[in-house]
Amino acid sequence: MQRLSLPAIAAAFACGAALVEPISTDARATVIAATVLAVIFLRRRGTQRGLFLTLGAIALVGAFDARLHGAFDRPLASARTARYGAIAGSAAALPGGGCRLALHLSAGPRVEAVLRRCVPVGSSLLLRGRLEPFDAPRNRGDPDLRAIEAERGFAGQLAHAEVLAVRRTSPQISFFARVHAWASTRLRAYFSPLDVALLSGELWGARDEIPEEVRAEFARTGTVHVLVTAGLHLGVVLAIILALLRALPLPRVAVAGLALAALWSFALFAGAHLPTERAATMASFALLAYACGRSALSIDAYAAALLAILALQPASIAGASFALSFSCVGAIIACAPAIEPLLERIPLPRIAREALMLTVATQLGTWPVSAAVFLQFAPYALLANLAVVPSVGATMICGVLTLLATPVPAVAASFANLTAWLLAWQLSAVQFFASLPAASIVMTPAPIPCIAAYDGGLLLALHALRNRNWRAACTAFAAACWFVLAPPQGIETRLHVWAIDVGQGEALLIRTPGGHAFVVDAGGKMERGNDPNARAAAERIGERTVLPFLLRRGIHALDFAMLSHAHGDHAGGIAPLLRALRVGALVDPGERYSGPAYLDALRSARRRNIPVVHPHAGTWWRFDDGTSLQFIGPPVPHIRDGKNRVNDNSLAFVMRYRAFSVLFTGDATATMERWWMREGVDLHVTVLKVGHHGSRFASSSAFLAMVRPRIALISVGRDNRYGQPAPEALARLHAVGARIFRTDRDGEIALSTDGTRIWVRRRFERPP
Repeated sequence: MQRLSLPAIAAAFACGAALVEPISTDARATVIAATVLAVIFLRRRGTQRGLFLTLGAIALVGAFDARLHGAFDRPLASARTARYGAIAGSAAALPGGGCRLALHLSAGPRVEAVLRRCVPVGSSLLLRGRLEPFDAPRNRGDPDLRAIEAERGFAGQLAHAEVLAVRRTSPQISFFARVHAWASTRLRAYFSPLDVALLSGELWGARDEIPEEVRAEFARTGTVHVLVTAGLHLGVVLAIILALLRALPLPRVAVAGLALAALWSFALFAGAHLPTERAATMASFALLAYACGRSALSIDAYAAALLAILALQPASIAGASFALSFSCVGAIIACAPAIEPLLERIPLPRIAREALMLTVATQLGTWPVSAAVFLQFAPYALLANLAVVPSVGATMICGVLTLLATPVPAVAASFANLTAWLLAWQLSAVQFFASLPAASIVMTPAPIPCIAAYDGGLLLALHALRNRNWRAACTAFAAACWFVLAPPQGIETRLHVWAIDVGQGEALLIRTPGGHAFVVDAGGKMERGNDPNARAAAERIGERTVLPFLLRRGIHALDFAMLSHAHGDHAGGIAPLLRALRVGALVDPGERYSGPAYLDALRSARRRNIPVVHPHAGTWWRFDDGTSLQFIGPPVPHIRDGKNRVNDNSLAFVMRYRAFSVLFTGDATATMERWWMREGVDLHVTVLKVGHHGSRFASSSAFLAMVRPRIALISVGRDNRYGQPAPEALARLHAVGARIFRTDRDGEIALSTDGTRIWVRRRFERPP
């Protein structure tokens, strides 16, 4: 009689959970396809029907378990502004001032808040604020902040939090939170702020105080996992503990039991976040296998860990960290037997060969998922990890010894000097690899089926390698990489217009039927004065929202980046696009302005040798697929009077494709609308991109009577301080029968047309 294997049970349970959890469509299709292929394979091998029925029942159990957890895991509902009692947890100072604080609400969930000043850990607080969940992704494909924060243990946030009273220290606060606060205070006496931030990240995963540019360098080199307390750090701790325990005359079971206790103690100290818990669970099953005299890194231990994690946390199957965790361990199990014989020829100590083997195996298994998550491929990731990862264990040991030796300042200073040297090595290595040419290549995330195809190709390559068939191994591996680096693209025959939700700003992406792509503005923030921090805040929208939006749609080159006008809420994200993509030209109305983001866009264009062109009213541009742009602004000469000079000299144009047309007006006000009507411009279009975010100073009744749009798009931020879109402007749009779409309510708005019919899709079909 055929017997069920543990990997088969875990796979069936995972399939059931995946079909219930809200995963992406292509991930669900991949699960179904893999299930069908597995059934065909097992059927051809003569698997009995009873075994299929048993596996199907296990899949149903997995689906029921996921559904049960979903029924009890209710998201935090938005509440009105009220007073809340809370206990202050761990805190992190923010670079721009203020403090990010973990709060344990009285008889409530654990939430996050930003306060004007830090308070001692364990303080009993009375606060006023609005308890609400984290934002859902505003654009399709954006990272889900709710899932990210849930992995950190936060159910929501206390927005606009204000401390009303600070009471005495509460005994209810976590012991480990007190330890973190004590450790941070002691470390600041011996290390620079940057070293404290890096060491805190390695010891207990506190990353809030790490400067953004440093985190970006770690991300570009594929070493960002060093800053996240998870598998690497638990592996280091476990290796140290096992080395110490094996030196004692203890039986195998006792060694495994003591190591297990120490492992989970460190996991709790590190915050017990979901990635840490997953890593500790996998390590626990490895220790159990070790105690039973089995191989610690075995497929059975791997399957048991997968089964346990999915049974307790089925929702994690949809997260990127889940994929990274299991890709890492799975790659070690799959790749180590094939790689180890090759490394034996290298004259290195055994421990160095093992470190090299683990690094190569983990990179082979995780780089496609990392590239899909971070939208960049790090060619030097293997070398960077070889330079950085071996020092992590030593850094953690020396950091802990520094803390333990604080009663003896001279000894603590000695350990601190060694720790600082190791941290300097890590930072300099990361900065060196980040400075190399093509250190980070932006890329479109490969679809889940392509990553699955890579995994299959990698397994074929490893099989060929074990059989000494080098040509087949290289061919299979090259084909596997091709699926990820150059995923197949569909053929588009429609014109697409996306209104990207960038908050209180504007960013539009247009892709024509012939594949031409360009942006009209790229979001940002209004600036006040020549403040570099304001420029960085404006450009962050381009780096974190607009650029990823383009990459997820396979756009690596723009025919041109169009800047309607120079204000920061339109120009802020342009410079990051010019630096990251191939851009044919920067299109600028030519109205000079002293805003930092606008000036940085011009500097970036000069450095990249991108020509700057200045079209004006009367200019026509035509594409080879029948799309045309008729510019109707700015006028020649520019308008020189009035306080809205920059807005009224916006680039304005009509884009036409067959019977479809759309009018873009930038932030032009009613002054320009009257000028267009006096000049006799043909303003009748299908779609109007409403000017000036729906301000009452634009979209006049006479102008709308001439345009008579069927659809009106408004790019505007939620709860903005300008009161946009103005009720008067909305009433005028309704009066002409326009169907209104707004990014503050609808999120991303995607419009597509074949020249006759129009399809509109919103991120939120029912506005939240």
